[in-house]
Amino acid sequence: MDVDVIVLGLGPGGEDAAGRLAEAGLRVAGVEANLVGGECPYWGCIPSKMMVTAANEVAEGGLAPDWAPVARRIREEATDFWNDKVAADRFTAKGGLLVRGTDASRGRTRSPWASRSSGRGGVS
Repeated sequence: MDVDVIVLGLGPGGEDAAGRLAEAGLRVAGVEANLVGGECPYWGCIPSKMMVTAANEVAEGGLAPDWAPVARRIREEATDFWNDKVAADRFTAKGGLLVRGTDASRGRTRSPWASRSSGRGGVS
């Protein structure tokens, strides 16, 4: 498999960089261990801002907090049940190759480019 660039991690920065490089005509492989888009849309920024907004509205209204509707909105609307298909499809539609796993330098996953005989990776 010939690629010009390998991007390790498709969080917000990696996803953007890999997508721009693919759009520019480079052959890009993006390696992601978890969800394309990273922590922010699934566990960090977006869900926490939804919880803060809900808490502020509850406090202003003097209501008893009920987190079930907030949790449901985070699960169903914000994270699509923690499914990154939309983000993954967005990257591959730009011409990128999505590789699920971790980088081989940490010894967790065999690189898709590793030689079967030696176990050492290389990209031609």
